[in-house]
Amino acid sequence: MSAGTGLLKADGMPLTIDRARLDEKPVVARLLQLYLHDFSDFAAADGPHGDVEDDGRFAYPHLESYWMASDREPLLFRWAGTLVGFALINGFAPSGTRVDHAMAEFFILRKYRRGGLGMRAALAVIRARPGVWEIGVAAYNAPAIVFWRAVLCGLDGWRCSEGAGDGARWRGPVFRLIPNLVDHAPCGSCSAFP
Repeated sequence: MSAGTGLLKADGMPLTIDRARLDEKPVVARLLQLYLHDFSDFAAADGPHGDVEDDGRFAYPHLESYWMASDREPLLFRWAGTLVGFALINGFAPSGTRVDHAMAEFFILRKYRRGGLGMRAALAVIRARPGVWEIGVAAYNAPAIVFWRAVLCGLDGWRCSEGAGDGARWRGPVFRLIPNLVDHAPCGSCSAFP
């Protein structure tokens, strides 16, 4: 932690990103509950998102598939050996076009936010998986929209664009990342974002 600020500085400490093993599925499931709880803060009280089931847990019906389907990958983040978050990657393109990877869920525990750790984790996940990416962000999650724009501004070697979901398949911005071609400005230029 930086003296007096309460913010963790992510630089200099080892960040590891590992595929979650089958025996770590309960760990991902528990972190997912924290993520969905945080996410519910942005859901409208009269909307369909952010409610718990009768058992008191948030539903996430496709979690099991991340250990079964070849286009899905559950990841756990550890910083200096401590569990700090997770990501779920799949092949669902919010835009409906072909992708190699899509960021389905991304979560850093609150204690570890705003010090650059989320940025480091997101950039590492993307850079380690070449190909076309999409990241759909729920329209009502303004902090996540700001976060992903900042992440993509730090991503050199990729061409990035921001579009809007069609309202049926996806509601909110869709960030599309393509490995950089010689004649396009890199994501790091931030020219693609408002």
